[in-house]
Amino acid sequence: MTTDTSRMRPARVKRAVVVEREGRPKMVVYVFGRYVRAAHWIRNAALIWLILSGIYIANPFLARAFSSDTANNFILAQVRGWHVAAGWILLAFTIGRIYQFLFINREGKLGLGAELRMAPILFDWKAWRDQLKFYLLMSREHPHLTYSNYGPLQYLVYTALYAALLIISVTGILLAAPYVQGGIADFGANLLRPIEVAVGGLANIRMLHHVTMWFFILFTVVHIYMAVWNSLRAGNLLVEGIISGFAVRDIPGTREATVEDVQRPTATKAAAPQADANASVEKEG
Repeated sequence: MTTDTSRMRPARVKRAVVVEREGRPKMVVYVFGRYVRAAHWIRNAALIWLILSGIYIANPFLARAFSSDTANNFILAQVRGWHVAAGWILLAFTIGRIYQFLFINREGKLGLGAELRMAPILFDWKAWRDQLKFYLLMSREHPHLTYSNYGPLQYLVYTALYAALLIISVTGILLAAPYVQGGIADFGANLLRPIEVAVGGLANIRMLHHVTMWFFILFTVVHIYMAVWNSLRAGNLLVEGIISGFAVRDIPGTREATVEDVQRPTATKAAAPQADANASVEKEG
Protein backbone atom coordinates (compact mmCIF):
# COMPACT_ATOMS: atom_id res chain seq x y z
CA MET A 1 0.00 0.00 0.00
CA THR A 2 1.42 3.34 -1.04
CA THR A 3 0.58 6.82 0.19
CA ASP A 4 0.29 9.76 -2.15
CA THR A 5 2.33 12.47 -0.46
CA SER A 6 1.87 15.03 -3.23
CA ARG A 7 -1.41 16.22 -1.73
CA MET A 8 -0.23 16.31 1.85
CA ARG A 9 0.25 19.80 3.21
CA PRO A 10 3.51 20.47 5.00
CA ALA A 11 3.16 21.11 8.71
CA ARG A 12 3.47 24.71 9.78
CA VAL A 13 6.64 25.29 11.74
CA LYS A 14 6.57 27.81 14.57
CA ARG A 15 9.77 29.78 14.54
CA ALA A 16 11.45 31.97 17.11
CA VAL A 17 14.05 34.67 16.65
CA VAL A 18 16.64 35.26 19.37
CA VAL A 19 17.19 38.88 20.34
CA GLU A 20 20.79 39.40 21.41
CA ARG A 21 21.08 42.18 23.99
CA GLU A 22 22.40 42.76 27.49
CA GLY A 23 20.63 40.96 30.31
CA ARG A 24 18.40 37.95 29.96
CA PRO A 25 18.34 36.50 26.42
CA LYS A 26 14.98 36.84 24.70
CA MET A 27 13.22 35.54 21.63
CA VAL A 28 10.37 36.83 19.50
CA VAL A 29 7.47 34.36 19.59
CA TYR A 30 3.83 34.25 18.51
CA VAL A 31 1.91 35.25 21.63
CA PHE A 32 -1.41 36.91 20.72
CA GLY A 33 -3.75 34.86 18.52
CA ARG A 34 -6.14 36.30 15.95
CA TYR A 35 -9.17 36.13 18.24
CA VAL A 36 -7.31 37.84 21.10
CA ARG A 37 -6.17 40.68 18.86
CA ALA A 38 -9.54 41.10 17.12
CA ALA A 39 -11.42 41.05 20.43
CA HIS A 40 -8.99 43.58 21.91
CA TRP A 41 -9.53 46.14 19.13
CA ILE A 42 -13.29 45.55 18.89
CA ARG A 43 -13.63 46.14 22.64
CA ASN A 44 -11.53 49.27 22.34
CA ALA A 45 -13.59 50.64 19.45
CA ALA A 46 -16.82 49.88 21.32
CA LEU A 47 -15.51 51.56 24.48
CA ILE A 48 -14.43 54.70 22.61
CA TRP A 49 -17.86 55.04 20.98
CA LEU A 50 -19.64 54.31 24.28
CA ILE A 51 -17.65 57.01 26.07
CA LEU A 52 -18.21 59.63 23.37
CA SER A 53 -21.88 58.84 22.87
CA GLY A 54 -22.41 58.62 26.64
CA ILE A 55 -21.03 62.11 27.07
CA TYR A 56 -23.41 63.32 24.36
CA ILE A 57 -26.42 61.56 25.91
CA ALA A 58 -25.65 63.30 29.21
CA ASN A 59 -25.28 66.66 27.44
CA PRO A 60 -26.82 66.71 23.89
CA PHE A 61 -24.99 69.82 22.73
CA LEU A 62 -25.21 69.19 18.95
CA ALA A 63 -29.00 69.34 18.86
CA ARG A 64 -29.01 72.88 20.26
CA ALA A 65 -28.18 74.18 16.80
CA PHE A 66 -31.73 73.21 15.78
CA SER A 67 -34.74 75.16 16.92
CA SER A 68 -37.32 72.34 17.01
CA ASP A 69 -37.66 69.75 19.76
CA THR A 70 -38.30 67.10 17.09
CA ALA A 71 -34.76 67.45 15.71
CA ASN A 72 -33.37 67.35 19.22
CA ASN A 73 -35.21 64.15 20.11
CA PHE A 74 -34.34 62.50 16.78
CA ILE A 75 -30.58 63.08 17.11
CA LEU A 76 -30.57 62.00 20.74
CA ALA A 77 -32.57 58.86 19.90
CA GLN A 78 -30.13 57.94 17.13
CA VAL A 79 -27.11 58.38 19.41
CA ARG A 80 -28.78 56.45 22.21
CA GLY A 81 -29.71 53.62 19.84
CA TRP A 82 -26.14 53.20 18.59
CA HIS A 83 -24.90 53.58 22.16
CA VAL A 84 -27.04 50.62 23.25
CA ALA A 85 -25.98 48.55 20.21
CA ALA A 86 -22.29 49.09 21.05
CA GLY A 87 -23.08 48.16 24.64
CA TRP A 88 -24.45 44.77 23.57
CA ILE A 89 -21.34 44.14 21.49
CA LEU A 90 -19.12 45.00 24.43
CA LEU A 91 -21.16 42.77 26.75
CA ALA A 92 -20.90 39.82 24.32
CA PHE A 93 -17.11 40.10 24.13
CA THR A 94 -16.89 40.62 27.89
CA ILE A 95 -18.83 37.40 28.58
CA GLY A 96 -16.59 35.54 26.12
CA ARG A 97 -13.45 36.91 27.77
CA ILE A 98 -14.60 36.04 31.28
CA TYR A 99 -15.53 32.54 30.09
CA GLN A 100 -12.02 32.16 28.65
CA PHE A 101 -10.51 33.44 31.90
CA LEU A 102 -12.44 30.95 34.04
CA PHE A 103 -12.73 27.81 31.93
CA ILE A 104 -10.12 27.62 29.13
CA ASN A 105 -6.85 25.92 30.08
CA ARG A 106 -3.40 26.23 28.48
CA GLU A 107 -4.23 23.58 25.89
CA GLY A 108 -7.28 25.55 24.77
CA LYS A 109 -9.65 22.97 26.23
CA LEU A 110 -12.43 23.18 28.80
CA GLY A 111 -11.18 23.04 32.37
CA LEU A 112 -9.88 25.30 35.10
CA GLY A 113 -8.84 28.50 33.34
CA ALA A 114 -5.13 29.02 32.75
CA GLU A 115 -5.40 32.67 33.79
CA LEU A 116 -7.43 31.75 36.87
CA ARG A 117 -4.54 29.48 37.91
CA MET A 118 -2.31 32.57 37.87
CA ALA A 119 -4.22 34.15 40.78
CA PRO A 120 -1.49 33.28 43.38
CA ILE A 121 0.60 36.03 41.75
CA LEU A 122 -1.53 38.49 43.76
CA PHE A 123 0.00 37.09 46.97
CA ASP A 124 3.60 36.84 45.77
CA TRP A 125 5.41 39.61 47.65
CA LYS A 126 8.60 39.12 45.65
CA ALA A 127 6.69 39.65 42.39
CA TRP A 128 5.14 42.84 43.83
CA ARG A 129 8.59 44.06 44.87
CA ASP A 130 10.20 43.36 41.49
CA GLN A 131 7.37 44.90 39.47
CA LEU A 132 7.17 48.06 41.60
CA LYS A 133 10.96 48.47 41.42
CA PHE A 134 10.72 48.30 37.62
CA TYR A 135 7.85 50.80 37.43
CA LEU A 136 9.52 53.18 39.91
CA LEU A 137 12.71 53.19 37.77
CA MET A 138 14.69 51.43 40.50
CA SER A 139 15.49 48.54 38.15
CA ARG A 140 15.89 48.27 34.37
CA GLU A 141 15.19 44.54 34.23
CA HIS A 142 11.58 43.57 33.63
CA PRO A 143 10.38 41.00 36.22
CA HIS A 144 10.58 37.39 35.02
CA LEU A 145 7.52 35.41 36.17
CA THR A 146 7.61 31.69 35.46
CA TYR A 147 3.99 30.79 36.30
CA SER A 148 2.04 33.90 35.26
CA ASN A 149 1.66 35.95 32.09
CA TYR A 150 0.87 38.98 34.26
CA GLY A 151 2.59 40.80 37.06
CA PRO A 152 0.59 41.18 40.28
CA LEU A 153 -0.34 44.79 39.50
CA GLN A 154 -1.51 43.85 35.99
CA TYR A 155 -3.53 40.92 37.31
CA LEU A 156 -5.23 43.11 39.91
CA VAL A 157 -6.06 45.87 37.42
CA TYR A 158 -7.34 43.48 34.73
CA THR A 159 -9.54 41.70 37.28
CA ALA A 160 -10.96 45.07 38.32
CA LEU A 161 -11.41 45.95 34.63
CA TYR A 162 -13.67 42.99 33.90
CA ALA A 163 -15.61 43.57 37.11
CA ALA A 164 -16.13 47.16 35.93
CA LEU A 165 -17.27 45.89 32.51
CA LEU A 166 -19.94 43.81 34.21
CA ILE A 167 -21.02 46.77 36.35
CA ILE A 168 -21.33 49.15 33.41
CA SER A 169 -23.17 46.48 31.38
CA VAL A 170 -25.70 45.76 34.14
CA THR A 171 -26.35 49.45 34.82
CA GLY A 172 -26.55 50.09 31.07
CA ILE A 173 -29.27 47.46 30.63
CA LEU A 174 -31.28 49.00 33.47
CA LEU A 175 -30.93 52.48 31.95
CA ALA A 176 -31.84 51.33 28.42
CA ALA A 177 -34.99 49.42 29.39
CA PRO A 178 -37.30 52.46 29.86
CA TYR A 179 -36.64 53.55 26.26
CA VAL A 180 -37.61 50.24 24.61
CA GLN A 181 -40.79 48.23 24.29
CA GLY A 182 -40.05 44.62 25.15
CA GLY A 183 -36.95 42.93 23.75
CA ILE A 184 -33.82 41.65 25.45
CA ALA A 185 -33.17 44.93 27.30
CA ASP A 186 -36.61 44.82 28.92
CA PHE A 187 -36.20 41.12 29.72
CA GLY A 188 -32.75 41.73 31.22
CA ALA A 189 -33.97 44.72 33.24
CA ASN A 190 -36.72 42.60 34.80
CA LEU A 191 -34.13 40.03 35.88
CA LEU A 192 -31.84 42.76 37.24
CA ARG A 193 -34.58 44.72 39.01
CA PRO A 194 -33.44 43.61 42.50
CA ILE A 195 -30.10 45.30 41.82
CA GLU A 196 -31.87 48.53 40.86
CA VAL A 197 -33.86 48.42 44.09
CA ALA A 198 -30.79 47.60 46.19
CA VAL A 199 -28.82 50.52 44.71
CA GLY A 200 -31.68 52.93 45.31
CA GLY A 201 -33.38 53.49 41.96
CA LEU A 202 -32.47 54.63 38.46
CA ALA A 203 -30.89 57.90 39.65
CA ASN A 204 -28.23 56.00 41.59
CA ILE A 205 -27.89 53.47 38.76
CA ARG A 206 -27.16 56.35 36.36
CA MET A 207 -24.57 57.82 38.76
CA LEU A 208 -22.85 54.42 39.10
CA HIS A 209 -22.87 54.11 35.31
CA HIS A 210 -21.17 57.51 34.96
CA VAL A 211 -18.56 56.84 37.65
CA THR A 212 -17.66 53.53 36.01
CA MET A 213 -17.27 55.35 32.69
CA TRP A 214 -14.65 57.62 34.24
CA PHE A 215 -12.82 54.54 35.49
CA PHE A 216 -12.58 53.37 31.87
CA ILE A 217 -11.33 56.76 30.72
CA LEU A 218 -8.60 56.72 33.38
CA PHE A 219 -7.75 53.08 32.65
CA THR A 220 -7.44 53.74 28.89
CA VAL A 221 -5.04 56.64 29.35
CA VAL A 222 -2.86 54.76 31.86
CA HIS A 223 -3.03 51.52 29.84
CA ILE A 224 -1.79 53.18 26.64
CA TYR A 225 0.99 54.99 28.50
CA MET A 226 2.15 51.85 30.35
CA ALA A 227 2.02 49.68 27.22
CA VAL A 228 4.17 52.13 25.25
CA TRP A 229 6.50 52.68 28.20
CA ASN A 230 6.94 48.92 28.74
CA SER A 231 7.55 48.33 25.05
CA LEU A 232 10.27 50.99 24.93
CA ARG A 233 11.95 50.37 28.29
CA ALA A 234 11.82 46.55 28.37
CA GLY A 235 11.98 46.04 24.60
CA ASN A 236 9.21 43.42 24.76
CA LEU A 237 7.31 44.59 21.62
CA LEU A 238 4.13 44.79 23.70
CA VAL A 239 2.45 47.41 21.52
CA GLU A 240 3.59 45.79 18.28
CA GLY A 241 2.47 42.38 19.57
CA ILE A 242 -1.20 43.28 19.90
CA ILE A 243 -1.12 44.20 16.19
CA SER A 244 1.10 41.49 14.69
CA GLY A 245 0.75 38.79 17.35
CA PHE A 246 4.52 38.57 17.93
CA ALA A 247 6.13 39.74 21.16
CA VAL A 248 9.40 39.19 23.04
CA ARG A 249 9.61 36.55 25.75
CA ASP A 250 12.46 35.31 27.91
CA ILE A 251 14.23 32.13 26.86
CA PRO A 252 13.28 29.79 29.73
CA GLY A 253 15.89 28.11 31.89
CA THR A 254 19.00 30.03 30.87
CA ARG A 255 20.59 33.45 30.77
CA GLU A 256 23.14 32.55 28.08
CA ALA A 257 21.01 31.03 25.36
CA THR A 258 22.06 31.25 21.72
CA VAL A 259 20.46 30.51 18.39
CA GLU A 260 21.48 26.87 18.82
CA ASP A 261 19.40 26.70 22.01
CA VAL A 262 16.26 27.52 20.05
CA GLN A 263 17.11 25.01 17.32
CA ARG A 264 18.36 22.25 19.60
CA PRO A 265 15.01 20.47 20.31
CA THR A 266 14.38 20.00 16.58
CA ALA A 267 17.97 18.94 15.91
CA THR A 268 17.94 16.47 18.81
CA LYS A 269 14.67 14.93 17.64
CA ALA A 270 15.97 14.55 14.08
CA ALA A 271 19.27 13.04 15.26
CA ALA A 272 17.62 10.45 17.53
CA PRO A 273 16.75 7.90 14.77
CA GLN A 274 20.28 8.13 13.36
CA ALA A 275 21.78 7.58 16.80
CA ASP A 276 19.58 4.53 17.36
CA ALA A 277 20.62 3.14 13.96
CA ASN A 278 24.32 3.63 14.78
CA ALA A 279 23.87 1.91 18.12
CA SER A 280 22.13 -1.00 16.42
CA VAL A 281 24.97 -1.39 13.90
CA GLU A 282 27.59 -1.32 16.66
CA LYS A 283 25.64 -3.88 18.63
CA GLU A 284 25.37 -6.24 15.66
CA GLY A 285 29.05 -5.78 14.91
